[in-house]
Amino acid sequence: MSNNALMDCFKKIIYGLLLLAVPAAAQWKPEKPVEFVIGTGTGGAFDSTARVIQRIWRDSGIVTANTVVLNKPGAGQTLALNYLNQFAGDGHYLSVGSGIMLSNHLTGKTKYAYSDFTPLALLFNDATVFAVNANSPFRSGRDLIERLRQDPYGPSFAVGSTLGSATHIAAALAIKAVGGDVRKMKAVVLNSSGDSVTQVLGGHIDVVTSAATLVLPHAQAGKLRMIGVAAAQRMSGALADVPTWKEQGVDANVPNWRAIIGPRGMSPEQIAYWEQVFARTVKTRAWQAEMERSLWQDIYAGSRETRKFLDGENAAMKLILSELGLAK
Repeated sequence: MSNNALMDCFKKIIYGLLLLAVPAAAQWKPEKPVEFVIGTGTGGAFDSTARVIQRIWRDSGIVTANTVVLNKPGAGQTLALNYLNQFAGDGHYLSVGSGIMLSNHLTGKTKYAYSDFTPLALLFNDATVFAVNANSPFRSGRDLIERLRQDPYGPSFAVGSTLGSATHIAAALAIKAVGGDVRKMKAVVLNSSGDSVTQVLGGHIDVVTSAATLVLPHAQAGKLRMIGVAAAQRMSGALADVPTWKEQGVDANVPNWRAIIGPRGMSPEQIAYWEQVFARTVKTRAWQAEMERSLWQDIYAGSRETRKFLDGENAAMKLILSELGLAK
């Protein structure tokens, strides 16, 4: 056999081995329990999102490995993100990301930027509503705005787990609309939006800005009153009667999206695995039912599209926070 023939034969063998290696690498899957690291306490919007996914995986078998929701509240969710990135390149760790991971870096709360994590999927937008206790003197958003004009720093706002979140920005825009200094607003930060709702129910805080899904059951029970939604246009379904802030004279359209992220340095095979997992998850009947129940807006995208989305959101967030005097 000539040298050229031997070389051709050798190349074919190598090519065949490479073809065998690709499927094996692409079949990465969890080999130990998967941790969903959540930067808020139990009962909040991030926690509930992770637990819905956990339940769907358990019932459907989409992910056969055991999944644990690990709550690490504190420091405006930076404790959870710091913990997540201790496991660089490990596909067994996930988290629910939102605009908070952008604002935390832009406001100087954490050294980690969104680019320090691995984007896996974009899930949904969650409407941010303003709600008050049923016994509150604020019957509408206009009532609250009028009070803010008289005393911008009088009413207290429960804004979830950190300053710079979508819920905080929504409240800050209301203060800014009446000429108030958003850095002086009476913003109360708690471990989760669930705790924020509880404080308003108890009459300890005047207004809560929160994901609609946490407020709606209490509004339907007559314990809370929704006075505005920070959306571009009126929502449908159970929120159809809640006016937007723009209708009430305040330009406060604040997207409140949820994404799935992993630690930095995840491999292409790990990313591919989780992409197909979430693509299957969002098609389940259980997920679709939760979307309808929670009034979520579907914006699903894979890893690459999520990265592009985060690039745009980070630029927009920087402008908003700079305008509000919150960016470092």
